[in-house]
Amino acid sequence: MTIAPTQNWLTESLDDPLEILKNTKQGKKDTESLYRYLIKHGMYRPSPAAKMIFQSMKEKKIWDFFAKLERKYRYKWDGPNVPIYLLPIHENRGWFQTSMKKSGVCFKDEIYLFLKDGGDNKEYEALFAHEYHHCVRMAKLNKNDEEYTLLDSIVFEGLAEYAVKEYCGEKYVASWTRAYENEKMSQYYKKWIKPNLKITRIDPLHDQLLLGQKNFPKMLGYAAGYYLVNHLSNSKTTSTIGLIGKPSSYFLPVENVKADKQQN
Repeated sequence: MTIAPTQNWLTESLDDPLEILKNTKQGKKDTESLYRYLIKHGMYRPSPAAKMIFQSMKEKKIWDFFAKLERKYRYKWDGPNVPIYLLPIHENRGWFQTSMKKSGVCFKDEIYLFLKDGGDNKEYEALFAHEYHHCVRMAKLNKNDEEYTLLDSIVFEGLAEYAVKEYCGEKYVASWTRAYENEKMSQYYKKWIKPNLKITRIDPLHDQLLLGQKNFPKMLGYAAGYYLVNHLSNSKTTSTIGLIGKPSSYFLPVENVKADKQQN
């Protein structure tokens, strides 16, 4: 089961999202907590709008389209075979897509994609490439969740959008990649990101920096990750395939690496 049969699950239980999530790996552990988490990222709530989106997904044969994408990128990136759940989006919720035509969440062993009718297929390919890139990189790094640092997190996001640019084109890259000029991003990186590269996900500051919460610039960590990856790509000939398994320290500016070695 790669593209999970959510079409069947939605037909039977669209008005009961918890019942649908019981079929997923994460949902078997704590269905209600998972649903609360996924709602923050754009998963639908039962509504007439959700029914309309589901109907449109069926008419556009979305499941067949994503099955082709999965085969394409799993082959190109030598990626893992993980279940991918296609579900309607809640149009007025979600942190990362202002248009809310698409959103997604990636875990190490499964991916949730939230979709809405509208837009061209390249938008959906960009979403898939971003989330599946996370999954492939996790498999290659093979680290425990508690080991991931802020540096890991920002590189994850920067590399995923770098892949979108390579495979889908500049037009489909997320708006946060263009949020800050290089000079301003360099200042933000040195002031807030660089001193905290080693903090882990359990530290509240991790998400505040990554997402730009509290008083930090919006999507700060995401933008910083893209800044680092682009900085590297400007000095070297690079490709997604060549970078996808590189350790996060590979993307640090040279001065960071030298300072880190001196401290150790």
